[in-house]
Amino acid sequence: ARLGFAALVEQPFTRDFAALSAEAFVTDVLEIRLGVSHAVTGFDFHFGKDRQGGPAFLMAAGERHGFGVTLVDAFRDEGAEVVSSSRIRALLCEGKVGEAAGLLGYRFTVESEVIAGQQLGRTLGFPTANMKLSPEATLKEGIYAVRLRRADGTLHDGVASFGRRPTVDDNGVPLLETYVFDFSGDLYGEICQVSFFGYLRPELKFDGLDALVAQMKRDEAEARALLAGVRPLSELDAAICF
Repeated sequence: ARLGFAALVEQPFTRDFAALSAEAFVTDVLEIRLGVSHAVTGFDFHFGKDRQGGPAFLMAAGERHGFGVTLVDAFRDEGAEVVSSSRIRALLCEGKVGEAAGLLGYRFTVESEVIAGQQLGRTLGFPTANMKLSPEATLKEGIYAVRLRRADGTLHDGVASFGRRPTVDDNGVPLLETYVFDFSGDLYGEICQVSFFGYLRPELKFDGLDALVAQMKRDEAEARALLAGVRPLSELDAAICF
């Protein structure tokens, strides 16, 4: 809505949908289901089973079915490099959340339910809100400065660990564990958002819990300092993260 869209239709990429031919996509989805009068798409858009349809196919289909087609050229950054989802995902895989945010126009943000964990953080003085992320959320494992938005809209700074907790759990599945600064309460069952502002360090295995706690205190100080100086990148970023 903040970007100016009146509506958005999200199409689940099911096996049946993936099996549609390019012509069936035009007739069944664009024409019958959406009642398209004009289609605007990227210059390299492909659709239909085995990528049968492309820009030329879509423009010809528009002439046959009576709808207009506009092709949008690649969006590029200041260095004339194409800004693409694959480029952004690659940056996230490297932990470069600041660079990814520069291309997105907002901080990379995930949303999930807060679940119960081992509660080790609580015993160490660093209680965490634990979230399982979608497998599609390819993010480098490590420690990040973050902001957490609760279901009621309140916003809290924090530091988050994404990974397998090597000091205490050798066989864990990747988990996002967010220590929320200056907060006491129960977040279990809440759907929360976590926005990533900076990568602090990789996951490390420490010689005991005392060394782990000492490092967590340093991580907290670094995250507080980083978050104290951040500013919105855009109106959308301000709405999500500020």
